[in-house]
Amino acid sequence: MASIAQPRPAAPAKARNPQFRTPVFVAGVAIALLAFLIMFAFGLVFANRSGGGQVRVVVAAEPIAARDPIDPGALTTISVPASAAQPRYFSQTSQLAGSYALVDIAKGQSITANLVASNPDLIPAGTPSYLPIEKGFVAMTLPTGEQQGVAGYIAPGDYIDVIATVNSTLLSPGALPRQLTRTVFSSLHVLRVGPQSGVPRQGQVQGVSSSITVVMSQCDAQYMEWLLVNATLKYTLLSYKDYSPSQPAADATCNPTALPEDVVGPKLVEKRWGFLNG
Repeated sequence: MASIAQPRPAAPAKARNPQFRTPVFVAGVAIALLAFLIMFAFGLVFANRSGGGQVRVVVAAEPIAARDPIDPGALTTISVPASAAQPRYFSQTSQLAGSYALVDIAKGQSITANLVASNPDLIPAGTPSYLPIEKGFVAMTLPTGEQQGVAGYIAPGDYIDVIATVNSTLLSPGALPRQLTRTVFSSLHVLRVGPQSGVPRQGQVQGVSSSITVVMSQCDAQYMEWLLVNATLKYTLLSYKDYSPSQPAADATCNPTALPEDVVGPKLVEKRWGFLNG
């Protein structure tokens, strides 16, 4: 009889060595962990660059009305996310020294460059006109010209000294006639140059004008009036590095909040400045 061929049994599969699987598994876990750490670090860097940090911004500590000078006491600083800070914000209250509000600013509102101006003349027309005169002082307009007023270089916000030249016979009729010159006022703050106009101002007034408006006490204004009538006045322009941050101290003979006890005339003028002593 013919024999029937039987299929040969397959060789049993070799079992995988457990010692080989363990290193591969550990390597996979390590690679996955490394990838996670890299992505986590990238996320932190991206978050910081996208404005996740904190910045200090200046805000109003109390309501500020339009055209009012910015008082440092009306400001404070708070910390906000950099992504929430308004464009052109201020980080220090000192950056707003000498500024004026262009619009009404509410308490807690962030102060930005588009809400303030460094010169009141830059405030848009249509808002009530006013002069930033400190309490106890007045504004007075003085005549000026090319030779008298530094060739028109005096601008609002500048400080000037006033030089007076008087004939000696005005102060003492028996004196030998001669011209006497002395600086009579120092660091007068210039508020305006030229007359008020209905035309909107475009920056600072430039060029020769017929008048300047300055701040002084009512007492000083009376002395100034006598000098305008009886003396020749000339103005000198101070360097911006010598500007006074506040009104100069009042003369002992001229209380800012009181009028002179006597009529201002040659006697009081000579007593105050001593023209004849030179």
